[in-house]
Amino acid sequence: MDNLARSLTNELLDLSSAIDLIGSAAAARLGINQTDLICLNLLVRNGPMSPGQLAAALGLTTAAISAMATRLEAGGYARREIDPKDRRRVLMHASPAGARQAFGLFDDFYEATTELYASSSEQELRALVDLVARFRQVITDHAARIRSGA
Repeated sequence: MDNLARSLTNELLDLSSAIDLIGSAAAARLGINQTDLICLNLLVRNGPMSPGQLAAALGLTTAAISAMATRLEAGGYARREIDPKDRRRVLMHASPAGARQAFGLFDDFYEATTELYASSSEQELRALVDLVARFRQVITDHAARIRSGA
């Protein structure tokens, strides 16, 4: 089991590297950096977010988020708006056209993964989703320990 667990961990780490490569290639094509693309993905998936929420989600400072927001706005990928519920707060919104442009680069990828998933049962896919989610949590927890110096 130890060898199998190590092989699985290595495959997941290699998957992470491959995801970094596709993200880096897409971001370069769009003229933004990879963290900007990750931010845009958060905005598309979660809806409008404040700079503080984005900073917490990405592990960045609010100053870094401000610079990121400027780059995303300049590229037409996102916009800043005053929060209608609290006029002292700003929210970042994904631009629908910018998001289509950015994530259209992944259309073939989504098609290929859909075909790949078709060869697996629902039970297998649910088990995989659960395992990957737990692995992601282990990584998140370990990153927090590294940042804290523990």
